[in-house]
Amino acid sequence: MPTGYSKKTGMNPFKGKKRPLKTRVKMSKPKSEEHRLKVIAAITGTKRSNKTKEKMSLMRKGVPKSESFRRNLSEIQKGDKSHFWKGGVTLDNMIVRSSLEYKLWREAVFKRDNFTCQKTGARGGDLAAHHIFNFSMYTDLRFAIDNGITLSKKAHRAFHKKYGSKNNTREQLEEFLLTKRTNI
Repeated sequence: MPTGYSKKTGMNPFKGKKRPLKTRVKMSKPKSEEHRLKVIAAITGTKRSNKTKEKMSLMRKGVPKSESFRRNLSEIQKGDKSHFWKGGVTLDNMIVRSSLEYKLWREAVFKRDNFTCQKTGARGGDLAAHHIFNFSMYTDLRFAIDNGITLSKKAHRAFHKKYGSKNNTREQLEEFLLTKRTNI
């Protein structure tokens, strides 16, 4: 082993140099024509029906799934059934914000507001569903569609920069929406 190599620090003594022949990866021998034909025959032997091909293309295209399908999928992967499970260390607010109910609430608020920022009037783009009454303080209003409004992410940041993220009221929101549209 050349000097300067260390398993602890992971230093590579061959950096920028050719490795000795012992450490180089050996290339495999080219396969015979007979072997190549066997592989091709094995692959081309499978035929799929048109119905199967359609299903496969729909899966790739990301066809919108029904609400019942999404709920079922959500339940299957929750908690200790998930491959990300680390023994229940996630905060309660994060669990709620990543739930299907929250996602459906956001979609409903966006649809009600026609995917338009209520501050700038811009349609589409990066949108945020803003809780009029705080998400953390008013737990009973978390999924009330009347407690949500569509703002662009820029406008949403501007609102919280001006009024903070606690004890927000409807009056603050109305004042924010009426102020001049500068720097948003």
